[in-house]
Amino acid sequence: MRRDEFLKPLEQILIMTMLAVKAFVVIVFVFTVLALGLKNLNRTPVYSSSIMYPPNSTGPLDDITLGLSEMPTPTPIPTMLPTFTFTPTLLPTHTIEPTGTSTATIEPTSTLAATETSQPTSTSIVLISPTLKPTATPYPTLTPTPFGAATQTVSALTGIMASPLQGVAASDLFNVISQPFIMPPAGEDSGHHGVDFAYWDFKDVGAIEGTPILSVFPGKVSSAYTKIRNPYGYMVMVETPLSNLPQEIIDAIKLPEASSTPANPSNRLTCPTGFADWWDPNTKSLYVLYGHLGNIPTVKLGQTVKMGDILGVVGNSGASSSPHLHFEMRIGPANATFASMGHYETTTTDQERHNYCSWRISGQFEIFDPMVLYGGTAN
Repeated sequence: MRRDEFLKPLEQILIMTMLAVKAFVVIVFVFTVLALGLKNLNRTPVYSSSIMYPPNSTGPLDDITLGLSEMPTPTPIPTMLPTFTFTPTLLPTHTIEPTGTSTATIEPTSTLAATETSQPTSTSIVLISPTLKPTATPYPTLTPTPFGAATQTVSALTGIMASPLQGVAASDLFNVISQPFIMPPAGEDSGHHGVDFAYWDFKDVGAIEGTPILSVFPGKVSSAYTKIRNPYGYMVMVETPLSNLPQEIIDAIKLPEASSTPANPSNRLTCPTGFADWWDPNTKSLYVLYGHLGNIPTVKLGQTVKMGDILGVVGNSGASSSPHLHFEMRIGPANATFASMGHYETTTTDQERHNYCSWRISGQFEIFDPMVLYGGTAN
């Protein structure tokens, strides 16, 4: 047996023996103090008439008189308490020198297993509010004029044409007009080329945003934007040949005379030239435009639609400050198509600006107030 293996158990035994001796001394001291305390408590004092007298006296003290008689003073009895003196005992200590062999401690390592948790994916819908970027030609300032605006009468053609708004009767359209038709001067992109419908809470249909837009006549889709272009935003246009319309509709169309307001040169557009238009100038059609849709139209260019078919929903796209439907009608050459049109921003192409100028200010597509077909009379 090695020396260190012999001394280590011996050292532990000595330490335990020393602790046991100290504990025994403490226990003896505590019991001695408790025994003396209990002995003093067992002394019974002498009582007389509920008055306690000193232990060395046998009766009441003498009365205190003016002669200042001396009062006996009890003599204290000394109490002897044992005194303990602790003498420390030095025990030899053994210093264990470290050996050159190191012991490695292996700690358990936990491996985390990743568990894939599928989380729902939310699709955010962003309402785009485009900012007009004017070109060299500024956006025209609207100059209100009562010329060409329609007022409601009792007579209406609501039995042979639909309302453009689902849930709103044709007879109620006058109640939801937010901006009426305003005839612009010839060649000028001002005024208001159609009528706007808007409401926040109408009867039991709620707000107008998201309301399905209906085709008021059967016909062919001559334009259906799949991208936002100012000022119309997402837009649908439906062409109906005049030969396919009831005679009552044709008789009710009132093309207004040219505005007497002089044209403002600053409101004229810069229109690209050199593009061929393949429409038929010898045959006329009615074109109905629906502007500021909330999403891409539900119909496509060249598609045939029936009266009452859904074209899209009301929104706030294009040059619009709040959700509404822009409703516009013109008489023009047949078979005209506009894949896209736009102006007032640098992202538009020459073809788009040419189409916009042809539709808005060329005079080939004659504008009128669409409300004359719903019982209005042009002033």
